[in-house]
Amino acid sequence: MSDKKTETAVEKNGFKLLAKYRGAIMGLAALWILFFHEWQMMITEPGKAAEIESYIKRVGFCGVDIFLFLSGIGLVFAIGKGSILSFYYRRLKRVYLPFFIIGLIRFITEKVDAGIFWKNVLCINFYQSNMYSFLWFVPAILTLYLLFPLYYKVYEKAADKTLFTGAMFVLWLAIALFCRESLRADLWGFFNRIPVFFFGIHAGYLSKTHKNPFSKTTWLSLGIILIAGLYFAYLANFIGVGFIVPTSNCFLPNLIIAVSYPFVTAKILDILCNLPKINIIGKGIVRFFSFFGMFSLELYCVQEWLGGKIRAEIPESSAFMKNFAVFSVSILAGFILYLIVKYFWVLAEMAVSKIKNTNKVTNNKK
Repeated sequence: MSDKKTETAVEKNGFKLLAKYRGAIMGLAALWILFFHEWQMMITEPGKAAEIESYIKRVGFCGVDIFLFLSGIGLVFAIGKGSILSFYYRRLKRVYLPFFIIGLIRFITEKVDAGIFWKNVLCINFYQSNMYSFLWFVPAILTLYLLFPLYYKVYEKAADKTLFTGAMFVLWLAIALFCRESLRADLWGFFNRIPVFFFGIHAGYLSKTHKNPFSKTTWLSLGIILIAGLYFAYLANFIGVGFIVPTSNCFLPNLIIAVSYPFVTAKILDILCNLPKINIIGKGIVRFFSFFGMFSLELYCVQEWLGGKIRAEIPESSAFMKNFAVFSVSILAGFILYLIVKYFWVLAEMAVSKIKNTNKVTNNKK
């Protein structure tokens, strides 16, 4: 009986639910980003349906903010697993290789200048020329990974971590207002997302320490916050309303969506998985989206490069055929890239282990 009560309490804890459905939430965010980048509008007649399709596409870049929020949570758990060097190694191992492989493929197939290639894959162009030079999310997340251990060391020492996070947000805002005229215009796309990462770190800490179930008021508040974020996204992207800082459509609306959407989605998925008559469907939905979450980074790396090439090959096709072709090829290529990266590291670690064992045997013989 006590085990059942514990299980029920865990299921009602929003942080536990977020961890349980993290893969599916990442998959949804990955597909939303793919939709933003590559979807060709299919509803041509004016009306509500066309407006909804346009809205979903236009605000799809919010998927990036969701990833940053989830990354902040994940790093809180990852930092305690070994040394700082092993922390950095695990981050580079997961993120850098698919980024480099796509850079190398484009260098070979598109005859990219060698200097540009190296500046792209070494993340130099991200800061030196334009953050959108090449797969901007990877240099951005690597920057945050690099700074995270120092930030978290200070964060851990704060007596009131909620107050500390709020103070960091105010500090960020002060810097943003001070740099309104001096920061390079394209870098706002990254700079405006730093607060999402702060809040993700705080959510990660709370998920380690907050063991109580979420109340109905908490869930209702998260739902209202999400609706407000979606409305602000509409104001920013379709009406042109600004929110305090330049390029504000990737600031306040995305921040509000990113800190509420994962929890609300996790709750909905949990309800679907636990309703007696449709739980099979719910579990199927979770598995479906978790599949895309498994190779979300690789899918991001291939989509824009392949999307343009595929559409160029079928210029006279319908929007449906273009979408089908781009999504199918991008998903397949992303999954293949994921397998290449996965088994590269498996073979590399096997080789390193073999060398270590050989050296150990040699030293023992001596």
